[in-house]
Amino acid sequence: MLTKLLRQSGTYAVANVVAKGSGFVLLAFYQNPAYLAQAEFGYLGGLDALKGLAVLVAGVGLPLGLIRFALAGDLDDRERAAVPATSLALAVVAGSAVAALGWGLASPVAAALLGDAALADPVRWLAAYVALKTVADISYTEIRRRERADLYVAASLVETVVLVGAVAYFLAAAGEGLIGVMKGYVVSTGVMAAGLTPLLLANVERRLRWSLVGPMLAFGLPLIASGLANRFLNIGDRFLILHFLGPEANAAYEWAARFGGILNSLLVQSFQMAFVVLGLKALDADGTPDLHRRTFRHYTALAGFAVLGLGLFATDLARLLPIVEAAVTSVLGVAVGPIPERGGEIASVYLQQEGLIALIAGGFAFYGLYVLAVTVLYAAGRTRAVAASVGGAALLNLVLNVVLIPTVGLLGAAIATLASYAALAFATAILGERESRAGYPWRVLAVVSGLVVVLWAAGQTVADEALPSRLGVRAGLVIAYLAALVAAGIYRREDWDRLRALGRRSGGPEAGREHADTSR
Repeated sequence: MLTKLLRQSGTYAVANVVAKGSGFVLLAFYQNPAYLAQAEFGYLGGLDALKGLAVLVAGVGLPLGLIRFALAGDLDDRERAAVPATSLALAVVAGSAVAALGWGLASPVAAALLGDAALADPVRWLAAYVALKTVADISYTEIRRRERADLYVAASLVETVVLVGAVAYFLAAAGEGLIGVMKGYVVSTGVMAAGLTPLLLANVERRLRWSLVGPMLAFGLPLIASGLANRFLNIGDRFLILHFLGPEANAAYEWAARFGGILNSLLVQSFQMAFVVLGLKALDADGTPDLHRRTFRHYTALAGFAVLGLGLFATDLARLLPIVEAAVTSVLGVAVGPIPERGGEIASVYLQQEGLIALIAGGFAFYGLYVLAVTVLYAAGRTRAVAASVGGAALLNLVLNVVLIPTVGLLGAAIATLASYAALAFATAILGERESRAGYPWRVLAVVSGLVVVLWAAGQTVADEALPSRLGVRAGLVIAYLAALVAAGIYRREDWDRLRALGRRSGGPEAGREHADTSR
């Protein structure tokens, strides 16, 4: 099972690498005032936060509910077969209702959450995106449930290409600014909803079971509360930064959040997409949390490596953005017409966020531990306990943001993110221990956390050195992290032997047969 988890997480990571790569390309446009003013970029952060909250409400817990009920042992075969089509019907109704509400209330929503009623038109485009995204997510979830990571990656690649092309067109060729970005979102998710929904209906029983609606909503509705609280942990600080500090400050924080979010996209989301399915299956098969305990150690070590790497190299990576933007706009200039003058180099305010990037990435690393622990509660059907723990963490996040943002600025928001995600991970693991004794190796977390803090701090001593010297020292610190894992006994020789054996098996005929079996 651990082998399958590693393989599927790696496959999903391909989609997330491409998605994050597209985000890197789009960030090259967003940081250029010729296309998007700094204040508009700050407002885009608020719109993205609103988008995440609205999709969650419209989804009414259906993606996780689809997985849970399609695997439920207490349903007969006919009921399980009807779960995908029933989920799709509910998604169409719920998504349309939330989108209609958002369209009609666009002006007051823009005034209340973004601080400017003039942003009503971008909010209306966002409402259209919500309806389409809610429908497309059902198809994506069914692909995950069937463990067709290859098909998931292919669909994600198509969506990514369409998104980059559409946003770049509306910004560079049409010059539509913030509205153009939202139009690009609508075009990309609309293409996927139109393409994947017929594919879904062709491969499932097109039959509704109204008897499933009540149980699925009873399972999913508490997840709205926990999901909203969860999203607030991730993106709610954007609204508070807009309120306390304004859109320009939110643009600087959004910059740091997008780089810190690289860890979320490449590691946590890939891990989540694979582990939610495999973790539930493992518990359903024998009721033991052995997979959870073993995964905790490997995930923690890998997450620490990623946090350290991002904290040390993100700002140097950011300096490549003008080169990326120049290359893309050169191509677009030939394809779609004249390009506005470039806005110069990256603003210094963006390149001063190295500390924020490390803190935000650390918060996402703790979120991955929450993903690992929460599957125990999902398997036990304790969604109310999930809602309570996430709600408590969100309340902590709100209090910390309200106290810290006015006093220490953007640093306060990053500290609040790290502290809240850490509290959520610990609380969920403790609740899960009551259901199934996992015996998580907390010493591993303590050692990894200490190493990351010490080595990142050492890297700051060369922050003003010339580029070759800075990169050389920081690369040495990353290597030192790997050596310290061995020195601390977190990894031993037998672990490396198993890793090499896994690599050999993953390329052999047995691995091919296993993949063919699990994809059916």
